[in-house]
Parts: sequence; structure tokens; C-alpha cells
Amino acid sequence: MNKGALILFIGAALVTPLTHAQGISQSGVFAEALIEGTASAAVPPHEEFDPVIRVLQAQTHDSGPVLIKARRLFRFEQQAQCGRVIFSLTQPSSNTEWPIGGQLNVCEDGLPPWRVCKDKPDVLIAPQNHCPDNSEPQDTPEVAKAVKEALAKGDLSHEQVLQQLKDAAEKKGTAK
Repeated sequence: MNKGALILFIGAALVTPLTHAQGISQSGVFAEALIEGTASAAVPPHEEFDPVIRVLQAQTHDSGPVLIKARRLFRFEQQAQCGRVIFSLTQPSSNTEWPIGGQLNVCEDGLPPWRVCKDKPDVLIAPQNHCPDNSEPQDTPEVAKAVKEALAKGDLSHEQVLQQLKDAAEKKGTAK
């Protein structure tokens, strides 16, 4: 399987809200897993996902849907509405779970946890905002610890995923 396509798929899955098949959650399978403990949803039809799904289905000789399966690892103490979720790809009809996935921090609203500014480490700010001095906010110590522990276990950093997504997109662009 094309590693770039898998990385692109996982990266897109991280930022694309996925709605549950029955419409239970509009904030995505990751937020639903945080709230409910576990969640799964079919990978939505999409031009970037479809070739990867076909490859996975060819591996199993089964045309059943491929799901993103997510499970809450823990909730943060400082931001109890947020936590860490682990996810993987699975195909229930063939009883297959691929070693494709990872972990991420998410809140019940589907957004990342709030962050802090270096000069005000006790004041939380929304992840999309900048600090008063116009600098980028940083993860809270609790979130930073969770990321560090995941990296120590072999997960990719956000920067590594973004670089691989960029590399895969550039490779795809030159292949046309």
C-alpha cells in the first residue's frame, strides 16, 4: 500500500469531522469517543480516501465498509471536557483491524484543548487564538505530557504528520 496515501488518509481523518452513520454526533467520531468512551464511523466517501479504502478492501477480499474506531484513553484534569483518544482502522465484516491509526487530543466540541501563553501560563485561551503579544500559544503542561508520552511510544508528532502530508501532496502533484 502507498505509504503517502495512508499518511494523507490519516491526516485527513484527523481534521475532517466524521459524522456517525445514525447522525448521533455532528462533532466527529473522535469527540464522540471522548464523550461515550468508544465510537466508530464509516470512512466517508471522498476522492482522497476512496483509493485507500479500495486497497484495504482488496487486502481482505471484502467490500464491507472500513471504519475509524476510536476509544477514550483518558480525560485531562485541567480541562475535563477534553482528553486523549486512540484510533485505528477496522473492517468488521472481515474481522480485520489494521495497524493504522494514532492518538490525538480532542474536546467534546471536536476542537483541540485550549492552550496557554508563555507569559500567562495559568490562563487558558482558545486553540485558534493568539496570545496578547501575538505569539503562538503552547500546550498546557498536562497536554504536553500526554503528547510526550505518546511520542516516546512511537507515535508521530503533529509536525511529522504535517511534513509527511506535505511530502505526500507534493509527490502526488508531481505524479500528475
